[in-house]
Amino acid sequence: MTTNVMHDTKPSDGQGQEAMGLAIGEADSHVFICPSCARPLAEGTSKCPGCGVRFFMGVRLRRAGAIMALGVVIGIVIGGAGAAAAVVVTVKDSTPAGVATASLAPSTGSSGAAPSFVAFDPEAPVAAVSALSGTAVVNGRISVDADTLSKTLARSKATTIEMARALRSLAADAALGIDLAGRLTPWTQAAQVQNGLDDFYRAMAQAARTGLRASLNDNGAYRKAGADMLKVLATMGEIDSLSRALAGAIDLELPPVVLPKS
Repeated sequence: MTTNVMHDTKPSDGQGQEAMGLAIGEADSHVFICPSCARPLAEGTSKCPGCGVRFFMGVRLRRAGAIMALGVVIGIVIGGAGAAAAVVVTVKDSTPAGVATASLAPSTGSSGAAPSFVAFDPEAPVAAVSALSGTAVVNGRISVDADTLSKTLARSKATTIEMARALRSLAADAALGIDLAGRLTPWTQAAQVQNGLDDFYRAMAQAARTGLRASLNDNGAYRKAGADMLKVLATMGEIDSLSRALAGAIDLELPPVVLPKS
């Protein structure tokens, strides 16, 4: 007598999800794009079945680590509010508040008077001061990503996937920058800097959004989007000058930033 044994070949939930990638008919709201190979994936996917890139909450693992590291730095500064207030928000000299001012000459090619700020603001929120430092860190990342985009566009055989990957990295930088700029709102003296940073990051986000709407088969559209993004990034110098003038007024040293080439 022959007995047929039926084996259940259905893969486990985790393996099945990663092996199938995106299920047919999945709603767009539950889909994200692999930043490495542009493959559409379902939310919760931890590894792209196409290129093998791993994710953490929909973010490429390596970039997620960088974002968490920045969050830890800012958290440490905010957590030590008492100590940070004594170290960061200090008077540059013994000149009475409201008398001395710190100013920075306008960058080459700009017009108008240089920005100036009161040398000491006793009401500067420590969290906002920390956010200002965070924007300099983000701007440093933007400069690196801008260089990557520029080198990609310089290659005649660069693929749309490579250009889309560079635009997505800059879009992530812009999202983090918008969040940090919003944290400056309680600091009244930082209103001009906050508005400038917010406008800059939102212009970046819009440029990336517009470019990524193009089909991956349209190489010309992605090249134009990349060129438009570089034009936006070329304006970083002006807002960086404003940020450093404000930081200098409270004796805060911002991390150095190599500005994108215009």
